[in-house]
Amino acid sequence: MKLRGAVFRERLPGYIGQVALLAAVAWLLYAGAANFIDNVRRLHIASGFRFLHAQAGFEIAQSLIPFEAGATYGRAIVVATLNTLLVVALASLLGTALALLVAFGRLAEHPLVRRACTVYVETFRNIPLLLQIFFWYFSVLALLPPVADSLHLGGVLLNNRGLFLPRLHVAGGLAVEWPHAEGFNVEGGVALLPEFVALTLGLAIYNSAFLAEIFRAGILSVPRGQSEAATTLGLTPTRAAILIIIPQALRLALPPAAGQYQTLAKASSLAAAIGYPDIMQIVGGTILSQTSQALEAMSLVVVLYAAINLAIALAVNVANRRTMRHAG
Repeated sequence: MKLRGAVFRERLPGYIGQVALLAAVAWLLYAGAANFIDNVRRLHIASGFRFLHAQAGFEIAQSLIPFEAGATYGRAIVVATLNTLLVVALASLLGTALALLVAFGRLAEHPLVRRACTVYVETFRNIPLLLQIFFWYFSVLALLPPVADSLHLGGVLLNNRGLFLPRLHVAGGLAVEWPHAEGFNVEGGVALLPEFVALTLGLAIYNSAFLAEIFRAGILSVPRGQSEAATTLGLTPTRAAILIIIPQALRLALPPAAGQYQTLAKASSLAAAIGYPDIMQIVGGTILSQTSQALEAMSLVVVLYAAINLAIALAVNVANRRTMRHAG
């Protein structure tokens, strides 16, 4: 009992400090909420999320689902979220593929390949992401030909209006809608805006430089005897990497890679700088300015980005558990 009393007296200042801190945080939250409610009433500003059912009255340049000006703000938020998810998914896939190539390149025996991959990593991870996005948008994509002189890549059109892919119609029997130039516009197909392409390339290349180092560390953790055994069995270097090296390397690489994928998702909010209709541009920009409900709009932005990052963490944790289970 004396020992317990001594321990309690020793820890008492810490307990008091924690209680005081919690009380201060609670008071700040109460004061902030009271001030907000008072200002809303005094300025006669609408509050709440009833605006989600109101008519949006604006168009969205890229939409994965049908959307028109007469749709609601709620549907506009869904469109913006899908646009963000599309960028995050494609940039993550492209960035992962680039990172694996660079990671193996940095471990290659050929000195020229090894040095080129080292230059890639050191260059792109030290250039600010926003500057890279601006480079692709204003310097590269802006130099593409106009619609009348579109580049024809099979059934794909590429011009300064974006990348236009064929659209597959399933209802009423399979049919392919091919994009084609008509005057100053492109009709048919699926349009990928220049803003989308620039944002995806910027995110993929920038984050691949960090992911490459993560994957390289994972590859180095695999015992060298594994590669030698694969060579003895007659496997090519590519098949050995896919079947033996990468699965074992993922056990170490997946946890830190999850953090980098979450960084990529949060950095996608830079889309507002080039006008791509993502969550930040539509919800934190257009909807906020039209409704003047800043707290509600920014709360939605916070919740949506938090949900995306939590989903990434959950997906990577599931993949990591399966990897560990297969590894015994």
